[in-house]
Amino acid sequence: MYNPAMTFPSAFDLHQEHTAFVIRPILVETAPDETHERPHRHDFQEILWIRAGQGQQAIDGELMAISPNTFYLIAKGRIHQLITGVELDGLVIRFTDDFLPDFPALAMGHYQTMLFNNVMLNHTLPVSAMEAASFEQLMALMLAEYGEPKGSERDEVLRHLLTALLVKLQQVQKKWWRERETAVSPNTRLFYQFTLLLEKQFRQNHNVQTYAQTLGITPRQLSHLSRQMVGQTAKTVIENRIILEARRYLTFTTKSVKEIAFLLGYKDPSYFSKAFKRQTGIPPQKYKQNTPAFRRSSK
Repeated sequence: MYNPAMTFPSAFDLHQEHTAFVIRPILVETAPDETHERPHRHDFQEILWIRAGQGQQAIDGELMAISPNTFYLIAKGRIHQLITGVELDGLVIRFTDDFLPDFPALAMGHYQTMLFNNVMLNHTLPVSAMEAASFEQLMALMLAEYGEPKGSERDEVLRHLLTALLVKLQQVQKKWWRERETAVSPNTRLFYQFTLLLEKQFRQNHNVQTYAQTLGITPRQLSHLSRQMVGQTAKTVIENRIILEARRYLTFTTKSVKEIAFLLGYKDPSYFSKAFKRQTGIPPQKYKQNTPAFRRSSK
């Protein structure tokens, strides 16, 4: 979940647009060594469509290759950096949650937890040539409509075209699950609900029992479900999400370990330090010292 305490410059934002919806072509001719793009935190949902080219990017410090005919889903709150790119061609689509219409198809699939998720780390959706052609038609309509004069009618068309894109991406995501013999079952949806709840509450709520009560199940059932879905207990999933946010603060801000501990809901900073070391193997202060200071902000 986006936290206004940390903001960073946006990628591909040549015109510094700050609207609820943006779609722009991506064209990086050659940057084999580095693109000079700084790591930045997203305060919007972002979809990168790469139709051609290759490169490398980092999401929350995790390096990943950029490949053709692939969608990359970058959730609100994540730290993103384009590192290298050669002959990259595609589109970048950004939108805020409130831009979307209240549409049943999105409620059924719950795009936030299925596509943009800080726990389920499937950022990458490769598509077939046939699927790519279908997506290209839809995104061409979006790009053409975006070029029309601004107004309520244009935005209404864009909202519904974006809805169609998200529903189609959900179909690809469901196919990905089915191919791994993990069809979208009631248990899967329940775990998605847990991850959405966690995203909203991880700073205040570190307790498995509280999440379980909200979901209407027991802590034992929640941990069993979590093991089925991601191979980790619910407690570990909660701690991982907290430590992920801690790493972001340590890397991209000048806040002290004590300040970060309080921001993440620890009344005693020593408990935070122990939890961080348990997850990463090193104390938070040492992690901060060993991490490159990309552009630390005091905010």
